[in-house]
Amino acid sequence: MSAFLSAVLLWAMQVGAATFPATVEVDLIFPRNDTYAPSILFPIVFAFQNAALASSLDPSLDLLLWDSTFSHANDSTLNLKSTNFSNEPTFVYTYISTLNTTADGAPTSYMLSWELGARNCSHGGLPFIGGGFRSLGVTFTIANGAPKPDLVGATTNSALCTNASHFAFNLTGTLDVYPAQYDGRNSCAVLSDVQPLVDGDPCAVHVDSATASSISAALTATACADAVSPLVSCPSKQNAAAADTKTGFPAMLSGFVAALVAMQLL
Repeated sequence: MSAFLSAVLLWAMQVGAATFPATVEVDLIFPRNDTYAPSILFPIVFAFQNAALASSLDPSLDLLLWDSTFSHANDSTLNLKSTNFSNEPTFVYTYISTLNTTADGAPTSYMLSWELGARNCSHGGLPFIGGGFRSLGVTFTIANGAPKPDLVGATTNSALCTNASHFAFNLTGTLDVYPAQYDGRNSCAVLSDVQPLVDGDPCAVHVDSATASSISAALTATACADAVSPLVSCPSKQNAAAADTKTGFPAMLSGFVAALVAMQLL
């Protein structure tokens, strides 16, 4: 049995064995409210906790980045329709390629606003009722001489994770839906009418060195995939093809700063 099929079967077993109420949490685990060195591929990383039920929310992520002068607004949508939520937690990540310098050498502050779309079938089984979008933001600074982006450190620092940007949904059940009408998904979340959102625990997610390396390698492979003049050192085409097969990430998205891609860690 292939590793992929095993993961799918495990996901199905987890969904089938789910007990309610259940919490599905979405955390922005990087960046935090901190200061970082300029980076060619600056990562943005989300984590889905209780990921086996996350697909029932049919989640989507919209991002908006601007600097302190509000003069360089950029936005994009991360397509999560093909995301495999069989891992716990499931990481979804992307990069920005324009934070590799500072304005006139001075520290530059940025605001990253993220908007989470989620559907809710608690009213008559209609997936468009009671869901909607919720927004949060994080402010960070790019400065010469600051520490490089560090996913491991960001998720082990309790002072940073306590106030991390996140949403936690209170599911009381799921309803079966037709996949053709629900982005290919088989179930739709039923949120509590009394308390649809609950307190989450963003400190529960930790990125170890192996996961951080995998994310970094996937970002690099994506940056090299279609770039005529890539900004980073790229592996050979043979190695890049192998990495693409292993990670299974979708094609690069455009429109968010210079380069942005959404992918999943398998």
